[in-house]
Amino acid sequence: MTDISYLLLVMLVMTVATYATRLTPFVLFSRGQERALLNFIAKNTPPMVMTILVIYMLKGVNYLSFEGVYTFIAILVTVVFHLYKRNALLSIIAGTAVYMIAVQI
Repeated sequence: MTDISYLLLVMLVMTVATYATRLTPFVLFSRGQERALLNFIAKNTPPMVMTILVIYMLKGVNYLSFEGVYTFIAILVTVVFHLYKRNALLSIIAGTAVYMIAVQI
């Protein structure tokens, strides 16, 4: 295969993939009955993301060091902010900031 034909084939594949990814939401969600699915996804995505972040963060923690203490303080701040404000982004930022400040000091 020559370089030109390879590049044309790559461009064709990229065009089809882009078109398919842009068209898919309109095909799947155009009938109106999938609104319940979208509402479920919109409602449950922030808790799922936060759960994944917490599990990923806790897997490598040395619990017998200061890092473990800093981690639990950051988790506590995150939970308190989330219960107080009900804002996932604010909770994540607050917990991350507390952890980074504690680690740097």
